[in-house]
Amino acid sequence: MPGRVYGKKIDIDYGDTLDFFENRGDGKELGSKYNYVLFQDDTPEIAVERDRQEKEKICSVLDWGSGGTVLDIGCGIGRWGEAVLEKGWKYTGIDYSRKLLGVAEENLKGYGSMKTLLHGSFQEFKETLLKEGVEEKFQKVFINGVMMYINDADLEKGLGDVLGICSSRCQVYLKESMASSGRLTLDSFHSDSLSQDYTAIYRDITEYKELVGRYFVQDGFAIKEEGALFEEGLRNRKETLDYYFILER
Repeated sequence: MPGRVYGKKIDIDYGDTLDFFENRGDGKELGSKYNYVLFQDDTPEIAVERDRQEKEKICSVLDWGSGGTVLDIGCGIGRWGEAVLEKGWKYTGIDYSRKLLGVAEENLKGYGSMKTLLHGSFQEFKETLLKEGVEEKFQKVFINGVMMYINDADLEKGLGDVLGICSSRCQVYLKESMASSGRLTLDSFHSDSLSQDYTAIYRDITEYKELVGRYFVQDGFAIKEEGALFEEGLRNRKETLDYYFILER
């Protein structure tokens, strides 16, 4: 039965997730462009402020040096492309939703060859890059708000593939909505605020720390910074928390 599933590990239906985001990207009238992926449909000002605070906080920690290449897996509307391209870095974004990629194309249309937007899933992003002839290693990789839509086995494959496209010196930004205590899965759960059924896996912080250690730390990355992303005033969910890791080697 659809609904809230506590503690138990279950697979979600990717078709449900795709339908959700295709609907949001299909000309849905929202208070701001950031509502497409940050939600908060009833309070668009929170989405705008979250976007501002996140970019300000994370950009101040990352090393931008003299330029390079960024891969954004699950790029959505190209929200991070705005910040990356302004710093003179090349940006490649991949997303599973063609409708959200259409919004991204519009958002980033002034950047020409500095940006590349590709259609593909998280678990097959490496195959997408190869198919499109992208063989370079990336100096930065962003995985922001996409892991919650990926089943366990596919998440493990995707994280393993991430290691294969990182340059020898690389920073990885991982951010996810995590369960405050124990895993919570929303399986076609109707959200009144979003006016749609919603499907996602909220793993807890312990699960993500184990994945970070097993994949990244064991591959030579160090945790440069981690913690809750937003200040108390922007946290309006009791059961989940936006948490991030910045990894580097």
